[in-house]
Amino acid sequence: MDHSFIVVVTGLSGSGKSTALKAIEDEGFFCMDNIPIDLLMKFIEIYDSATFDIPKVGIGMDVRAGAGSITKRAPWMVSLLRNMAADVHLVFLEANKENLLNRYKETRRRHPLSDLYPNLLDAIDAEVSIMEPIRDMADYIINTTEMNVHELQAKIKQIISSKDKARDMYIEIRSFGFKKGVPVDADIVMDVRFLPNPYFVDSLRDKTGTDEEVREFLSQYESYRDFIERFRGLIQSILPLYKKEGRSYLNIAIGCTGGRHRSVAVAEEIMKVVEEAGYNGKLIHRDIGLGGH
Repeated sequence: MDHSFIVVVTGLSGSGKSTALKAIEDEGFFCMDNIPIDLLMKFIEIYDSATFDIPKVGIGMDVRAGAGSITKRAPWMVSLLRNMAADVHLVFLEANKENLLNRYKETRRRHPLSDLYPNLLDAIDAEVSIMEPIRDMADYIINTTEMNVHELQAKIKQIISSKDKARDMYIEIRSFGFKKGVPVDADIVMDVRFLPNPYFVDSLRDKTGTDEEVREFLSQYESYRDFIERFRGLIQSILPLYKKEGRSYLNIAIGCTGGRHRSVAVAEEIMKVVEEAGYNGKLIHRDIGLGGH
């Protein structure tokens, strides 16, 4: 368990814990929600001694496990986890009372403490008091009052990716030829058929954009140099914005007529931008083995 990555999501009921846990699950975590403290401790015992490989675990924990249990045992459990695992991060979600009241009115769901506190505002106040010791232990406190679902998901993924680079946004750069169709999964499509075409140079016709001769041919044109500089700058500027939005994948497709020369050369340049920015990425030349220009 020394090398495990564990994220505990807790906080006030109605503040977005289910949304946060779903975002964590999307990042490759094995997630559990609404588990009584005693059962959770039993899982930790089994997990620590088991031979199966589940390096990333997400745990949802709140007053549904029992007001008394979470007040007395949850802080102790979090401390125990921090002593057992290399990476344990406690995320506490909250929102202002007015916002929580409106969310319960909209969903018409019962508050977990409604049996003890029939008045909804009293139940919210009681939960704030009960959860205070856990809030004080949190690594991250997120107020979701002004957040929508997508903003909360993006915030959770930002926290995880800052600690787990393997789950960073994956970027695929793909060259293609319009003759064979635009990739259906492309998020961004750049048409570079306006650039000078090496296909019409006899010595370059059978080469591709991966060859130095083709890149030298293109680089002699100011239109190509100016475009590459502008396109690189555009990609450099939008990558962090896509990441901030919580994107897990980004597919950039670059097309020319046949997918052998111009699109390949440009895709090679843009892949350098991705690598320089430190993202996980892959370069695919879809039509480099096909005829055409």
